[in-house]
Amino acid sequence: MRLLLTILGVIFSVTGTCQIQNVWKLDNFRAQSPIGDGVYNEVWGFVQNGEEFAVIGAMHGTFFFHITDENNLDSIGYHDGVYSSYNVIHRDYHDYNGYLYEVCDEGSSTLRIYDLHYLPDSIPIVYDDSSLLVRSHNVFIDESSGLLYSCGNTSQSGADALRVISLQDPVNPTLVYDYNFVDYVHDIYVRNDTAFMNAGNQGLKVADFSIPTMPIALGSMEFYADKGYNHSGWLSEDGNTYIMCDETVGSRFKVCDVSDLSDIKVTALDIPPTFENTIPHNVMLKDGIAYLSYYNDGLQIYDVRDINSPKRIAFYDTYPDEDTGINVFRGAWGIYALLPSGRLLVSDRKYGLFLLGYNAPPNIQVEENEHGIYPNPVKEAAFFYRKHLFESDYTIEIYDSQGKCVKTFNGMTDHLFMDLTSLSAGNYSYWYYNFATKVTLSKKFIVIE
Repeated sequence: MRLLLTILGVIFSVTGTCQIQNVWKLDNFRAQSPIGDGVYNEVWGFVQNGEEFAVIGAMHGTFFFHITDENNLDSIGYHDGVYSSYNVIHRDYHDYNGYLYEVCDEGSSTLRIYDLHYLPDSIPIVYDDSSLLVRSHNVFIDESSGLLYSCGNTSQSGADALRVISLQDPVNPTLVYDYNFVDYVHDIYVRNDTAFMNAGNQGLKVADFSIPTMPIALGSMEFYADKGYNHSGWLSEDGNTYIMCDETVGSRFKVCDVSDLSDIKVTALDIPPTFENTIPHNVMLKDGIAYLSYYNDGLQIYDVRDINSPKRIAFYDTYPDEDTGINVFRGAWGIYALLPSGRLLVSDRKYGLFLLGYNAPPNIQVEENEHGIYPNPVKEAAFFYRKHLFESDYTIEIYDSQGKCVKTFNGMTDHLFMDLTSLSAGNYSYWYYNFATKVTLSKKFIVIE
């Protein structure tokens, strides 16, 4: 509720565009004018000392931010990378027990550890060493075991598909095991020792690392609909659903039923109805809502609580340039959707770090073609809801008791977030008009103090 109260002054006239819906910009950071489409890369968020923070990787290093209650990205630090070059494409991060772990997948790099206990005043580097890894594509930490998984690991002794590192002492990591039962692990999600490995052209692999030196295969899915380069994924809280991204031009993201790891199934596929050469890159899943970063198409948010029928409910395009040409690896890179405030972080390769406001819609169960404003009576803000067969261009006009139009909103998705704080208490009605189907609907509602 705190976030809702702090963002109600946002002007929603932008929601009528084809690139923004139910999400709004709170702040944006760019260190300098764009010098190309590949300046920035991964984003990560975390909470320390009761405050929210963000980091974003760039060609030459890492930027740190305090996310204030006023919805500002307050720059609090910067560190050059061990390898600092225009050739850097990948940096990756994960926090654990008050420390931030950083890797890079270019040049002569290291595993670097930052001490976060002194935030926001300072961010000292307490470990910076190449003995365990020189380069790594992605890292993930299983907090239940204190194990760091380094994907696509390159060390002084060679390359490994996956390296498992113990953080029993968080500032003195030690090698546990090198996993090479696949050619390459591009990214990984691990919970309670169960690892979902995105293995590129070899698809999805799942293994039990309860005994990390003796991993046990639990399941795999090498062949599936719309298969591409298996890039990344995220597991639901109940462990039954896995959202998967194949980093392939025009590829649809996959909703997977993983309740039975011996029989993993793709239950649904979807893609934003915008740039035909769009590419899904990274994803997070929270409370049945999938947050995806799409090259060219920015942040895409889908309701996947029905694993057979995902529904797009919000989006924000971070890349305003024209979506043409042969370079399709531009725009949104990463998404972080786990901040307690509900605010979202998105990194754009050219336009930097975005802090976005978003309120997840309620799980409304209504009859087909039913419509309404929820909640009703309304206090401060509400969602309009109507189930559409397809995304539709529609308008909502709000009228007071005297018949005067006092607000207008434009929507495309089933849910439309509406800021109604400027309305005084009283009786109102809305008129809905669908430009595609020519359907007109209306209903009354009440605004309270």
